[in-house]
Amino acid sequence: MVTVAVTAKFHNPSLSRRKEWQQATQLYRDNKQFCIDGWENGDFDKSVTTASINNNLYSAIQNQAIREAKSDHSKDGAVRYRESQPFAVNNQNWELDTTENGTVVVGFPCVSQWWYTPIEVYDDIADPVERLVEGDADKTRLQVYRRGDDWYCTFNIEYAADTAGETPIGVDIGERHILAATAHGEDKSMLVSGGEAKYVRRKYRSLRESLAEAGALRARNRVGDKEQRRITDLNHKLSRRLITFAEQFANPVIRMEDLEGIREDSSWSGVHSWHFHQLQQFITYKAERAGIRVEKVDAYHTSQRCSACGSTGTRDGDHFSCSECGRGRHADLNASENIAQREGDPCTA
Repeated sequence: MVTVAVTAKFHNPSLSRRKEWQQATQLYRDNKQFCIDGWENGDFDKSVTTASINNNLYSAIQNQAIREAKSDHSKDGAVRYRESQPFAVNNQNWELDTTENGTVVVGFPCVSQWWYTPIEVYDDIADPVERLVEGDADKTRLQVYRRGDDWYCTFNIEYAADTAGETPIGVDIGERHILAATAHGEDKSMLVSGGEAKYVRRKYRSLRESLAEAGALRARNRVGDKEQRRITDLNHKLSRRLITFAEQFANPVIRMEDLEGIREDSSWSGVHSWHFHQLQQFITYKAERAGIRVEKVDAYHTSQRCSACGSTGTRDGDHFSCSECGRGRHADLNASENIAQREGDPCTA
């Protein structure tokens, strides 16, 4: 299943629409605050319904405000909403359609009526929007909000992925080799040493320790900022190299390990200061801009499994060997090939 997050700007909404939408954001805030205050004061329990709410919002929007207030209250307790809130409606109470001239419009209830308003469909969202219009995709809740003088809506579109003819690119991120990537079935790979990253970390760690001993805390903080910029620049370069590698293949899909919990599971002490998550983020958004889907796969045993026969092999430094089939390969490339072979959960279109 592919999930695409869509944010679209409304095209020249009328003054009356903008006034009513602004009113709705304020009523939505008041609706949520009414629920929070009622729960805090013991006026009613969490089963509160729209019958207890006295404002002019459509009941579908009031119900969504109640759901959001429950979530906020469960997490943060006595919340105070200082600003107007984007108002929302669940997936069953809004629609996306086209006019006779092909203009895409979003329809949703508000205060006085349903509003059908054109949105600007840019290239990156054209395909999923068309799928939704044609009935080949599902949608999630709609949010409407103001940014400056403009109004926007945001929602997710979900549809089944067509994986025919794709080239899976497995990506392993590690210490000795920061990136190892293999194009499954293409007999091509790339391997990038982690030496530069380790040098940056050692250099700035030493500087921080020296400055801390000297009591120069302000200078120590500036050193930390410089290290962050160096690492961020490196991650940008690495992610660009990977996208360039992937683009040479037909219909590439990048697959990376789901690194949730790696800080707890890793034996490498440097994992606590290395920006794994940032590198994956850069890869993900650059891939999305290039039209390449990214998936997160289960990281279990990608380093121990033989990518050729599936047996458990032996890793000795950078070398992986399998006693069952006799295969020997660079250990990180073996891991990247295992990653390429696994289907995962999409995090881009």
